[in-house]
Amino acid sequence: MIAAVDLKVNEYDKRQKLLEILSRTENKTCTKLKNGHIFRKQDLMRKERILLHEGLVYWKTATGRFKDILALLLTDMLLFLQEKDQKYVFAAVDQKPSVISLQKLIVREVANEERGMFLISASSAGPEMYEVHTNSKEERNSWMRHIQDAVESCPEEEEEGKMSESDEDRRIAEAKASRIQKCQESLSNQDQQICSYLEDKLRIYAELGDMSGFEDVHVEPHLLIKPDSGETPQAASLLAAALREGEFIVQAIQNLTRLLYSIQAALTIQDSHRELHKLLLQENEKTGRGHSSRVNFLQEQEKYRNMGKQREELANIHKLKQQFQQEQQRWSRECEQRQREQEARESRLGQRERECGCQEELLERSREGLELQLQEYQQSLQRLQEGQQMVEKEKNSVKMQQKLLWHWKHNRQSSLFSSSGNHEIMGRNSSDSLHGENSFYLNEAVVHMSLSGLNRSDSSLVYEDGVYGLNSSNSDTARTSENQVHLKMDTSCQPTLTNELWKSSGPYHQLQTPYHLQNSMQRCFCTYFGCIYPLCFTALFFQ
Repeated sequence: MIAAVDLKVNEYDKRQKLLEILSRTENKTCTKLKNGHIFRKQDLMRKERILLHEGLVYWKTATGRFKDILALLLTDMLLFLQEKDQKYVFAAVDQKPSVISLQKLIVREVANEERGMFLISASSAGPEMYEVHTNSKEERNSWMRHIQDAVESCPEEEEEGKMSESDEDRRIAEAKASRIQKCQESLSNQDQQICSYLEDKLRIYAELGDMSGFEDVHVEPHLLIKPDSGETPQAASLLAAALREGEFIVQAIQNLTRLLYSIQAALTIQDSHRELHKLLLQENEKTGRGHSSRVNFLQEQEKYRNMGKQREELANIHKLKQQFQQEQQRWSRECEQRQREQEARESRLGQRERECGCQEELLERSREGLELQLQEYQQSLQRLQEGQQMVEKEKNSVKMQQKLLWHWKHNRQSSLFSSSGNHEIMGRNSSDSLHGENSFYLNEAVVHMSLSGLNRSDSSLVYEDGVYGLNSSNSDTARTSENQVHLKMDTSCQPTLTNELWKSSGPYHQLQTPYHLQNSMQRCFCTYFGCIYPLCFTALFFQ
């Protein structure tokens, strides 16, 4: 479902892109084909064409220069346009036609040029070759693939004379089209007038029916179709309904005709009997006047009989009239029911159209949501990769610090054990400039021994890391600058550390050192080795 929606959206976008380009194309632009015909913008719009691919390419001229060209690959041709004053015109390069038919079109790569391709048109009007370049090799390959697919799916070759029409044929066709348009408008006006006349006739028939005494017979003064609906009326359904109604009317007329003929026969028989009675009366008058009373009686009897028959005939006629009215009412009800059914079908069709529109909107919104999720996923993946790289860097840094710490502890312990018996305390420094508050006694031998051990351990570390030709002092400076870690020391631990150093220094060799010098030594020591436990290592250093 999503793939089908994407395909429809892609086709719609390409149609909109083609219409946008055609709207920006100059109306008077044209190009001359190899067969001598002139190809115009109207010829491009006359045939239904689909945009397959488009993009900016570079057309190489005979002098070796490149011109920026907008290439449009359609279903049956390849078109080159050039932008001029914010309008598109047919490209004019080396007097070559900018419209290339896909029939007998060959695409080849340019030797030693990964971004160029040759377009060879093997038309019967005259072969032509174009050299076109793109921005990259991938774009060149994409263009070649699209052109080859379009050439394979191109329709059968037509006569090249039909590709574009001459000016005379075009003027004749335009004049013919304008005359046809005028005739269509005239026919449409005449149809509307005929429909209005027919509605007037229906209205007149309804008024005549009301004046004739048929008030209970309702005649709708409107046609079943609308002349300005824009759709072709379905005459077949109307004709079928008229045939059905005609069958009912024919049946009613036949019944009425039979009744009328029966009435005519009855009247004829009555006239015959009347003539016979007249003859009998005349004979009776001739034979004698004595029978006059009897003849009068017979005439009266015949008169009463005729009056009874006339009353029966009038009753039958009234009955037939009622049947005819009932048939008309039933016919009108059936017409109204069919009209209601037609309106219901139209409403259902409109509902289905609205539902389809809603589903299309939902699919469009779901497609936009999926695109947003894809962008968010790509951004999250990029951030995850950056975080993973940072974690790897931190991990390598921690490993290096652990390695340095291990070497320092190992070398320090070995240096302390090896040099503890070789150094003795020589005396107390007699300088009086260092006396003052916050002073403590420092074991010079231990300090000297620890610093020499540090020089040896740092030199071994530098040798292990692959740095040659540097002395121990330079190695200390380089390692100190690389592994500085600024840690804040808790000021509450400073008195305790001072007491421990005081106890470990001994009573004979004490140096009066300011308190800020003690703190600076501790910070330098902690900064040099980058330890996470600076107080403990400082205490070990001064023991």
